[in-house]
Amino acid sequence: MTEKTDVKQGSVEGEYLEGEATESVENQDSRLRFDCPHCGSHMWVRTSKTHLPIFRVLYLHCSNVFGCGFRTTADLSLKHVLAPSFRPNPKVDLPYSPWFKRHARLEAQGQMRLGIEDQTKKEARK
Repeated sequence: MTEKTDVKQGSVEGEYLEGEATESVENQDSRLRFDCPHCGSHMWVRTSKTHLPIFRVLYLHCSNVFGCGFRTTADLSLKHVLAPSFRPNPKVDLPYSPWFKRHARLEAQGQMRLGIEDQTKKEARK
């Protein structure tokens, strides 16, 4: 059985920092996890490139370098808005998720409260 170390990506260029202990799920950093389709070892995102704010190409390497050595690319894109940004970027134009549309409609009918209008009013006052 091989020992897995906790690895955290330090930057877009693919620098990695050896494991930091995490105390709870709330404090845990989000880690994108891919397993090698050939040997089952975890894959590292060695680098990534982007030209758009909602799309990124990931370059993945199998951590079982000498036993497998598989390398591949993956596409990562943002799909739907689940909650709008308090500081929206005008260059980003994503569709709202069906869940958000349904709940926004219910809020407009007075059946539910999302609290979105309160945040937009606060931003307008600033």
